[in-house]
Amino acid sequence: MANTVHGPFSAISITNGVTPINKTWGDNAQTQASVALNGFNADLVTAGFVLSGITCTKDSTNANQLDIASGRAYVVMSDGTVGLIVVGADTTHTTSTPSTTYYLFLKNDGTWQWSTASTGPANSLAICQATTDGSGNISAVTDKRVMSPGALFAGADTLRVPGVVARVVAQHVTSTATQIIISYDVPATGVYRFSGYVNFGNTSNQMLDFEVDWWDGTDGVGQAHTLFDGTQRWNGSNTITHGVHYGFDSYLIYAQTGHTILVFYTDPGGSPNDYVTAIIERV
Repeated sequence: MANTVHGPFSAISITNGVTPINKTWGDNAQTQASVALNGFNADLVTAGFVLSGITCTKDSTNANQLDIASGRAYVVMSDGTVGLIVVGADTTHTTSTPSTTYYLFLKNDGTWQWSTASTGPANSLAICQATTDGSGNISAVTDKRVMSPGALFAGADTLRVPGVVARVVAQHVTSTATQIIISYDVPATGVYRFSGYVNFGNTSNQMLDFEVDWWDGTDGVGQAHTLFDGTQRWNGSNTITHGVHYGFDSYLIYAQTGHTILVFYTDPGGSPNDYVTAIIERV
């Protein structure tokens, strides 16, 4: 099912008793009024965001198929106004190239860009990215949705509402190799907050490494921070008890645009069976 785009809106001249009723125009006007009543317009919002849904998952049957859930998104239209796109569920996107990353963008005309290009068209919304294994099947799906309009308000450095800009929920780690949990391209220099949670399901204790890397917004120097579970730091040197669920202290960083915030996780031995959750917010 095609996605439905409400916008941009074009006014027509109405003369009392002369201009006939136009159903298409009237329906569009009512939808635009509904959008406006939600308080979203070009004076307040400078970029689009996902309001609900549009989550991406690997299909449970077809290993190279990406499943996209239905949802709603607000997108900057061609005329600079903000329009609503009602997204229908989609199961038509597949992967084939081994050991690469596919990127999904929702364009402001309601269509998708699904390719290995990491940059989408102007005013498109990043939705997710899928990494493939050596057979071209999906090995991991990373959520790239911007969910909160508050983080996008014009001039919001003084009145900013935290907004999730990247998150991965319960990524299943079964390999001893280092995993990139999140790779987030910083769109604007600013303050970001990282939070994490791990269900450490290995059959043995391990020296785990869980860290976030970024480039500092003041001097552009690369930084790295390992996560602290309240007792010890996960820096690859401390033995962590298996079979335990761990939450971590949130951490604020000042990240520079033009670079990437990377979240790494390593369970180096035994039989990894871990579930890793990571969230980055713009604050």
